[in-house]
Amino acid sequence: MNTMTDKQLEVIMNLVADKFEGCKDMDEVKKAIQEVREMARKEKAE
Repeated sequence: MNTMTDKQLEVIMNLVADKFEGCKDMDEVKKAIQEVREMARKEKAE
């Protein structure tokens, strides 16, 4: 298993925070959650 560095984790967390920052209602939050999960699946598959 690959372990992430603090810098990699910081970059990922900032990307997730940026994704949610623009949400104006719960529908947008749900969409952002789905997009983040899809990105996570793609990373895991590689």
